[in-house]
Amino acid sequence: MKKINFSYETKLTFDDYVHYHSFALRVIPPETETQHILNCELDISPISTTQQTVDAFGNNVTSGYLASQHRFLDFSIKGTAETDLSKFRTDYLPCYLYQSDFTKPDENLLDFSRNCIQECKNAEISERVQYYSDKLSEIIMYQKNTTNAETTASQAFALKSGVCQDFAHILISILRMDDIPARYIAGLAFCDGETHAWVEYWNGSHWEGFDPANNCPVTEEYLVLAQGRDFGDASVSRGVMLGKYTKQLQLVRSALS
Repeated sequence: MKKINFSYETKLTFDDYVHYHSFALRVIPPETETQHILNCELDISPISTTQQTVDAFGNNVTSGYLASQHRFLDFSIKGTAETDLSKFRTDYLPCYLYQSDFTKPDENLLDFSRNCIQECKNAEISERVQYYSDKLSEIIMYQKNTTNAETTASQAFALKSGVCQDFAHILISILRMDDIPARYIAGLAFCDGETHAWVEYWNGSHWEGFDPANNCPVTEEYLVLAQGRDFGDASVSRGVMLGKYTKQLQLVRSALS
C-alpha cells in the first residue's frame, strides 16, 4: 500500500470571449478496490453551475455550465489517496473485448498484430502483453506534437511516433485482436508532469495495469482518474461553447508525491 498526495490543474484560455459553455470533467478519481480516496477537492473558475454523476464506465463526471462571457476556464483537483495492488479490480465489461473508434486497426496494424500474436501464441497473458509492448517500443518513438487528441491507433502506428495516448491505443488494439479484453486508463503517474495514459488488461480473473509508453507494468505510483474503451470514453475534459475565438491554449500541471 502506498499513500500519495496528488494534484492536477488545467487552464484553458481563449483569444476572445466565449459564453454558453458546457463542459464535462472526469478528474475526480474513482473509489476502487485498488485505490482509496481519502480526500479530494475540485475547484472550478469562473464559478459554474455543476452536477456530479457516474457514467457507464464508473467514472466520476462533473458536468458544468457557464452562461456568462469569459476568456478562460480553470479547474484543479487536490487530494490524498492510498493505492494497493495487492487487491484486484474485477469490474469486467464485455465491451472491452471489441475494437472501438480509436483502436480499429487498418491493414498495416492488422498485419503487425497478427505477426506478434503468432510469435507468442503459447505464452501466458502477462508475457504476451510484455512482448507486444517490447515490439512497439522498437518501432514507435515517443515524440510530442506529431499526433493530437483525435489520432487513432492506426494513424499513430503509420507515423511511428506519438505520446502515451497513442501507445495505449495501439496496445489495446493488439490485445483485443488477441481476444484479451483491454481498456484505456487516464490518470496521474510519477513519471509524468501531465495526465498520463496506460492500459489495463483482463488476465482471466482481474485487471492488471501496463504502461506501454514506459514499457513497464503499472505500480502503486499510478492514480486512475478515468477509464473506458478508449480516449473517447476517458477524456478528462470536454466542452462546447459559443464564441468567435480562433485559438484555445491549454496549460496542464500535475504532481504526485
